[in-house]
Amino acid sequence: MYSQQTLEHIKKEHLTPLESYEIQNLQDVRNFHKELIRVRMDLKFSVGIDVMPHYRGEQHYSWDILPGIYRPPFSNEIDLNRSREIEKKGIEIFKKKVSEIYGEERLFKHSKKPFGEDWDLLFQAQHAGVKTNLIDLSTSSIDSAYFMCEPTEKHKNSDGQLWALLVPHELIFNENTDYEKLLYPNYNPFDLDSSFVCNVPTYIDDIDQRTYQFRLLRQHGRLFASSNSDLEIPLNKKDFWKYMMFRVKVRAEAKKTIFKELTENGIDKDRLVLTESEEASTMIGEVNTEMKKL
Repeated sequence: MYSQQTLEHIKKEHLTPLESYEIQNLQDVRNFHKELIRVRMDLKFSVGIDVMPHYRGEQHYSWDILPGIYRPPFSNEIDLNRSREIEKKGIEIFKKKVSEIYGEERLFKHSKKPFGEDWDLLFQAQHAGVKTNLIDLSTSSIDSAYFMCEPTEKHKNSDGQLWALLVPHELIFNENTDYEKLLYPNYNPFDLDSSFVCNVPTYIDDIDQRTYQFRLLRQHGRLFASSNSDLEIPLNKKDFWKYMMFRVKVRAEAKKTIFKELTENGIDKDRLVLTESEEASTMIGEVNTEMKKL
């Protein structure tokens, strides 16, 4: 897509200098996004590349970005050579359980042919907590910061990391469009020969009844889909993509400050995750358990 020289230039001149960016409070998170918009404009006029900033917040610094199906302890209990097959059967189990317990109306069903229904089930299963080969991203640095700062007993004293990923315009696939743009429903999600980011549309009608799609909307979510050839390689180490991203370390004390400010601004778990009943959590646990037996 781009020459190696161009990729190395982007990384060295535009992204690496931002790795030392200091994030100590919520305003710094907002300013971080402004910095990425500045980089976007610089790249547009200096290199001729149109990119869009995406983010991912994580509680522990040094983690690589892997999809849920490749993260321990789940990954230790399945045959990773069959991750696509297990993923496909997993969303079938998810669909069956949601339909039986809550009714089919809880699942989004306005999919485009030929593979739109598979994609939509994957998106919803991902946001329900089912282990898939997708990777969560967000166009919001603020929402990503919440997931970086959310307190947990294990990582409350750990430094966190906020990833920034510049996605070229042509690698953001829509569901439909009036422009000459690639559409993800035209690709089989279980047999991909390239990687891209899915820009998932949101249909507002009755969305409050579709918890898993509502989460995607609330989190300004997008999903990274990997090619078959590099499923096991972390996103931050994949060819091409590693040149388009970087992370900033956020100190443990700063995480606490940011979380407090987020809460004061009404950005909390109930808003972003739409906390479900114990019954729903048990159902998702059962889906993941059944996937381990496949």
